[in-house]
Amino acid sequence: MKKIILTLIISILSTSSFADGHSSGEIKLEGFGSWNINALNAGKGDLAITYDGIASMKDIKEDSVFNNVSVQCVGGLTTQAGKFIDETGVCRFDLIDGESVFIKYTGEGTSGVDGSGTFEFIRGTGKYENIKGKGTSSRLNLKTKKKGFASTFNTFTGKYKY
Repeated sequence: MKKIILTLIISILSTSSFADGHSSGEIKLEGFGSWNINALNAGKGDLAITYDGIASMKDIKEDSVFNNVSVQCVGGLTTQAGKFIDETGVCRFDLIDGESVFIKYTGEGTSGVDGSGTFEFIRGTGKYENIKGKGTSSRLNLKTKKKGFASTFNTFTGKYKY
């Protein structure tokens, strides 16, 4: 009788851990982006900047659901003497399986040089509809030849559950 009860308990615990259908993992993306920049220059490093652009990113783990994603971000910031602490925006990650995941982010940094901050998953489509998680992001500005555009190397590192 004890063996039957123990078997039932193990069976129930095993079933409940798989029944919720949740998956979790880490995101470790790297990639390059190009951003259309609108700026109002007040002089002496004081700017209001908005941007909209795309990035192509690869996850360090090739089997990640975030590997080989296309990312669109729309955001903005204001600078004082070339520094900013108020960057905000939203990004959409278009995954290879046809679904999308959205994040919101905040950041700080130096205009035309770099930035870093945090992000939080806000929702997704399909099986990622209830995605949750957060992480950090960074950007390094690269030299660009086209006026009104910025080129960057970006990273996103964090954890998620859906």
